[in-house]
Amino acid sequence: MAGKRVIIGQREWGVEDARYDEVRSRIKEALESGSVAELPLLDADGRPVTVFLNGRVTPTVVVDPDAGPRPTEISG
Repeated sequence: MAGKRVIIGQREWGVEDARYDEVRSRIKEALESGSVAELPLLDADGRPVTVFLNGRVTPTVVVDPDAGPRPTEISG
C-alpha cells in the first residue's frame, strides 16, 4: 500500500489525500480524550471502509503522511 496511511496495531489502512488532515485530527482527539473516533479509511484494495478507533485502549497509532523518500530509499 502506497501513499498516506494509518497503522493501528498490526492493521494498515490507506487515507485519501483530501481526508488526511481530518483523519489525523480525529485520531489525535480520540487518543487525548480516550474517546471513540470514526475514521473514513481505505482497505488494502482501496475500497472505502469505516474504522472505529477506541482511544481509551489503543496505545499507539502510526500516521504516515508519505512525505518523501524513506531512509532506505535512494533517489536519482
